[in-house]
Amino acid sequence: MSTDPRSNLAGLAALQAETLGSPDVCVAVLDGPVDLAHPAFRGANVTALEMPVSSDEAADRTHGTHVTSLVFGQPGGPAKGIAPKAKGIVVPVHNFRPETSAPAGNPPDLAKGIRDAIAAGAHVVTMHGGALSPDMLDALAKALAKAAEKNVLVVVAAEGDGNEHFHVPTAASTVLAVAAEDAEGKLLDFGMWGPTYRDSGIVAPGEGLIGAAPGGGTVAQSGATFAAAMVAGIAALLLSVQIARGKQADPRAVRAALLQSAQPLSMAQSERGKGVLRGRLDVAAALKLV
Repeated sequence: MSTDPRSNLAGLAALQAETLGSPDVCVAVLDGPVDLAHPAFRGANVTALEMPVSSDEAADRTHGTHVTSLVFGQPGGPAKGIAPKAKGIVVPVHNFRPETSAPAGNPPDLAKGIRDAIAAGAHVVTMHGGALSPDMLDALAKALAKAAEKNVLVVVAAEGDGNEHFHVPTAASTVLAVAAEDAEGKLLDFGMWGPTYRDSGIVAPGEGLIGAAPGGGTVAQSGATFAAAMVAGIAALLLSVQIARGKQADPRAVRAALLQSAQPLSMAQSERGKGVLRGRLDVAAALKLV
């Protein structure tokens, strides 16, 4: 039996039985470089944009490959994704280095990545990173405003040091912030919380998510970035359902459905009230609202 929490996520199997994603729905992954030669991506409709990080052979591809496979890993492959039939765009904005766990991405790079994803036709963008310092946020705020104007859903990992922060893009009113929980429903310690995220943040499984590892293997990783990628994949499925039902793909409506259907966290579940978020992801309830 798989230990991947996606296998026990209520409502996901039924949603994937209805659709595995539409090629008319595009998800952009803003992360590190990706090993697209991995067997998990064989047959996937995923391309990478050329960014400064792309040609850096020393950049670590572990993180980007794992995150991308959570969305686009193909059925029957070693790492199955949430929306394998959706169109994918890899935007390598983070330069992970083997000697450090911290990415070298910065707000201007993230802003450019968002703009490039919009220009490439993305309906959904999944990303992590940003800044707490207001003097670094102007370009990023403008990119987020453009995404909102173009009706592009930006899914952001609510990752941090376990304390309350006002962080951009996580705190922006137009994004969907995603925090991670473990198998027992407890929020992971390295998240970001606070009343800022009450109306724009949800919690999703983020412990031990199995994804592709560079070179052909798989690895289980934990954190809000991986939970956010999963939610981005679910958003892509909901957009695909809209299209299949003769509607226009509407990322803004999908965001509203995910937030409105979220199940409230109890005080115990939210770890003494730290997790001031809208609630826990409810796939089946969100599907009824789209």
